[in-house]
Amino acid sequence: MAKVVGVDADRLEQMLPLAEVGMKIEPIQLCAACYAESPCHKIEWQFKVTQGCDRHKLSLLSECPNCGAKVKIPSLWVDGFCQRCFLRFEEMIKYQKFLLSFS
Repeated sequence: MAKVVGVDADRLEQMLPLAEVGMKIEPIQLCAACYAESPCHKIEWQFKVTQGCDRHKLSLLSECPNCGAKVKIPSLWVDGFCQRCFLRFEEMIKYQKFLLSFS
């Protein structure tokens, strides 16, 4: 795998979650505040233990709060808006709930 992605095997291992941390394949989740700043998906958003965005202290979105379109493959969201209704990430932020604490 390291050869395919062009990353040293040791570095790749450091990037992956610990074996005891499960991953949610679906739904894809994202923090609209993070995506508004830089449309880069964070793998930790898919960890089963993740409660929300640790940077912004906001819940994650798995669908557009305006039209209900499910979040697709992260690369499809790089334009900065929902691909169905064109709601911008900056507007989605107000639909994310503020989280008081993380577990």
